[in-house]
Amino acid sequence: MSAQQRLREALDAMGAITGLEGCALVEIDAGMVWHHAGRIEGMQTFAEAASDYWRLHRRLAGQFQDLGDLRASVLMHSRGRLAMLPCGTGMLLVTLTRQTADLDWAAWQRKAQELAVLVDLI
Repeated sequence: MSAQQRLREALDAMGAITGLEGCALVEIDAGMVWHHAGRIEGMQTFAEAASDYWRLHRRLAGQFQDLGDLRASVLMHSRGRLAMLPCGTGMLLVTLTRQTADLDWAAWQRKAQELAVLVDLI
């Protein structure tokens, strides 16, 4: 099985986590979605738009340098949360949960680390 196929399967498995509506791997610089998974329509559009938040922070990073590197970002909207974190070289993992979702964040983090390893193999 190719590394790309393993990456796709791993993201599909993440998209199936209880409480998670969708997830996507986005190329940070271009905002291009490599792959998305989950139960929500429009995840690709959410992920592309969310990556703009990340790039905005990168443009303004000098303003936050006393805080150190940005490791993750969570944007809480009235009906949902977007969680973003770097996932391998040059990639961003974007996940969407509903505000009331009961998500196992430890399992999500473990899967994100597995994805990062696969991203770097490609």
